[in-house]
Amino acid sequence: MSVKSSNHIKVAIMRYKKFLLGVIASVPCLGLLNGCGHEDEISIKIETYLQEEYGEEFEVLSWNQPKLLPSDNGAIYATCISKNDPKHPFEGRYFYDEDTGLEEGTFGDGYAERLLAKQMESMTEEAVSQVAENYYIQGDITVREEWQDIPVEEISKWENYVKLRNQMEPDYKTLGVVRLYIDTSTMTGKTDEEEYQMYEEVFRDKLGGEALFYVYYLDHKRFEKAEAILERIAPGNGGSDLDKIEESQPYFGTIMRYGSDKFEDSLEMFKAAKQGQEQEKYQ
Repeated sequence: MSVKSSNHIKVAIMRYKKFLLGVIASVPCLGLLNGCGHEDEISIKIETYLQEEYGEEFEVLSWNQPKLLPSDNGAIYATCISKNDPKHPFEGRYFYDEDTGLEEGTFGDGYAERLLAKQMESMTEEAVSQVAENYYIQGDITVREEWQDIPVEEISKWENYVKLRNQMEPDYKTLGVVRLYIDTSTMTGKTDEEEYQMYEEVFRDKLGGEALFYVYYLDHKRFEKAEAILERIAPGNGGSDLDKIEESQPYFGTIMRYGSDKFEDSLEMFKAAKQGQEQEKYQ
């Protein structure tokens, strides 16, 4: 190869490198993973707000701001974690304006709900830890808008929250939802009767009010996939990905009504559900 040809090749390579650098530099920030620009600014403001409010460290995993109109400065829905509780995200609601800064939105920052859900999960764990070695518990609670002015240290006390719920009209008494995801490859061999009875005792003796209950029995691979999704989303945001994992897998869904000491669905229904027989889900 001649020196002249070699020089042409070198020049072409240099021009190509400059082109690539230009393309990379022109790509806009694609979200929180890049940690740049406006996205990073809002994440930092939310994390700072939460830390100042509760004296803990937090991380924003993702956020979005659905807009109905191009001019709409709608609510920001941020999926966050406390670094003291990193496997259970919660959703905060905020408004942000460059002039006025960050403001808490309707239904608050979501942390009081997370603190309550954590207590619900802890009570349920007493039972499920005897049923399987590998499991994920997800509590799902909504603090009503009219309770937003109650200090978080008060509303997040379980007995205070239960009292408020039990004073509501019948349609609004439900404390929340407990969802169990069980890796069936790690089940300990408890009988159906023992398992059902332990769950019923938790709802009767621990929770103190009406609550919904779901338990999903997943094979090992599906459990791992479900757990990965659950650890990065807020309750109720699993969407089609989680639905696909749960599809065709056995599950049991029931409720213990306010003032009752029994699940609305019987032991026989529980046994049938564990065998994969289809049942109507409670909404």
